[in-house]
Amino acid sequence: MEFINVIVCLVLLVILSSIHAGEDFYSLLGVDKGASVKEIRKAFKKLAILKHPDKNVEDAGAHDVFIKINRAYEVLKDEDLRKKYDQHGEEGLKDNFQQGRRYESWQWYQQNFEQSVEGTREPWFINFYSTHCSHCHDLAPTREKYQGERSTEALVERALQNVKAEYHKIGSDNFEFLIKSCESSLPWLITFCGDDGDCLEKKTCIKLAAMLAGLVNVGRVNCHQEGKLCSKLDQGHGTFFYPDSSINTNSRLELTSLYARDIATAVLEQLPDVEIIRQETLQNIHDKNRETTWLIHFVNQNGKQDLELRKLPALLKQYRVGRADCSEMQQLCQKLHVNKFPSFILYKARGGVEVYYGGRVTAHDIAAFVHDSADNPLENLGPADFPDRVVHSKDPWFVDFFAPWCPPCMRLLPEFKKASKFYGSKVNFGTVDCTVHGNLCNLYNIHSYPTTIFYNQSIPYQYHGQHRMQDMLDFITDTLNPRVISLDQASFQEQVYNKGTDDIWLVDFFAPWCGPCQQLSPEWRKVAKKFKDKSTVHVAQVDCEVNKPLCRSQNVHSYPTIRLYPAGSTGSGIHYAYSGWHRDATSIEAWVYNYLPSKVTTLTGRNFHSLVLDSQQPWIVDFYAPWCGHCQVFKPEFENVAESLEGIANAGKVDCDAEPGICNQAGVGAYPSVRMYTGAENGNRQNAYGWDIDSQNADYIIRFVKNNLPREIKRKDEL
Repeated sequence: MEFINVIVCLVLLVILSSIHAGEDFYSLLGVDKGASVKEIRKAFKKLAILKHPDKNVEDAGAHDVFIKINRAYEVLKDEDLRKKYDQHGEEGLKDNFQQGRRYESWQWYQQNFEQSVEGTREPWFINFYSTHCSHCHDLAPTREKYQGERSTEALVERALQNVKAEYHKIGSDNFEFLIKSCESSLPWLITFCGDDGDCLEKKTCIKLAAMLAGLVNVGRVNCHQEGKLCSKLDQGHGTFFYPDSSINTNSRLELTSLYARDIATAVLEQLPDVEIIRQETLQNIHDKNRETTWLIHFVNQNGKQDLELRKLPALLKQYRVGRADCSEMQQLCQKLHVNKFPSFILYKARGGVEVYYGGRVTAHDIAAFVHDSADNPLENLGPADFPDRVVHSKDPWFVDFFAPWCPPCMRLLPEFKKASKFYGSKVNFGTVDCTVHGNLCNLYNIHSYPTTIFYNQSIPYQYHGQHRMQDMLDFITDTLNPRVISLDQASFQEQVYNKGTDDIWLVDFFAPWCGPCQQLSPEWRKVAKKFKDKSTVHVAQVDCEVNKPLCRSQNVHSYPTIRLYPAGSTGSGIHYAYSGWHRDATSIEAWVYNYLPSKVTTLTGRNFHSLVLDSQQPWIVDFYAPWCGHCQVFKPEFENVAESLEGIANAGKVDCDAEPGICNQAGVGAYPSVRMYTGAENGNRQNAYGWDIDSQNADYIIRFVKNNLPREIKRKDEL
């Protein structure tokens, strides 16, 4: 008996442990315990798309399920956490597991926001929230936020105030006019309000007018006031759909629901589907000589499609919309590289083709994609375009090699499209989907995504900058009109080794495969722009993979190596290496200014009073500290101030670490501080405080000084 009790206790202990441990992480992701990290990542990506709350809006538990999946992935992908989990279950993670609840919908929102919201012509009411915010959890079910009462009713009322759609208030005095003047080809949805039954509320009519805009006319009749009209239409209450625009009472369909979504669904079921495209028509559309822009919805078996898509013809009136069933034309679909369903492909009138890669399949998102892309020069490329049309083209091409499952790729794509709009016909823009054209990407050594390459006169230039439109535009401009001089053995000998004594050369020794070199590349181009107006400063680069003997001769063994060959010297023996922690353009610029001729006088305790406070000439002074980052950034700006004010005001600088007495006397409490001294009068020494200029902008400081010069100096400056 005692033995049995022990067994029972052990069984209960196992059961309780199982309950406490929760769901098995491996089971959650659908992998076995021996799965590799790659297999776990692959399984997670599939589940993340399938189980994301934005795709399971009706499921109240979707958020919690998604958190569990994320937690399982965060643990199993980490070698140490996975070992602890395998040995001790979730209990072993309690002290160390910090990243279990990392789910935020921001990334998903960010990827879809631009196309779904900014690209659409529809009003949006958006809730920006955090999963850690208790108020947000109270508000989250309604998915709206505003400065007002946090109730569904109040939020809906606020949202409807910004909806431009309106329903028609129908009466005997305007009935005939509305039937003739409204969009005559559209059917009608009319609700009748009488004594014997229900009708739709006014706000429901507004919702339906917005949901069915361009598809159906929505009207409301008050039968208490319009008895004769209701009798004429043989109806005293209820809601009816009239497929005949003339409101034929014999063909009406009664709708019993009072909810806008149910009614809209029932109406959409009565509307005609998009045009069905057969093989011959699709082949003709694919021809690049087409005169009309087409949006084709590709499916595999044309069964019951999402009714939401029946809105597309109304949202895209200036374009043609059709559906192609690839089960009936498999060879043609394979030729067109359609292997994912559903797919939406835009065939542009000018000949380009672009695929919809948005995360959501709604009529408004797809319509926004079409409006944004129809006149955009960006196009999808395939094997037929390489190498002749792109690589060997006389015209420049900017090509983005990507994969749709790659989040950075999806964040880059809208910025890439913006850049294509800016350059228009000057540069061709194209994308290559490496999940579709894997052999093509392998042929061009594309092994990571996104990889963006600018082909100019058959020469490839890989882009390594930020995924922002402006950075890409700067890269194109700098490639077409390079400010950075590329040096080889001969040109290095001629231009650097034999440089003039007044010249300064900045040289970046790099290797194309070097990650830090790639990060430096866009900053180095910015450095070249900063010194474009200084004729004696030359910014150059040396590719050490191509010019190995040159780099060895210069004792360059690590990358990137940044060197400055100063003025006053010849040959390449005298140089200074940049050893700063930050390799950004601003930091490098500040470093270079240490070796440039300066118009700024160094002021000390010995000369500050005699040169500045006792002087009748105006001075502008920079009080700084050598450890102050802002001071280093401001240094080039102040040099520009000194150069611009030469002959008008003297410029000086005070190191407050070395000269604390001067800085205390001037009341300097922050760095950098800029003071103006207008000049001593009648032999009296000026106040050490001077005039405080609360700006670090060169143009502002220059204007301030000129506007506050003594009258006689200002008159001289104007002359």
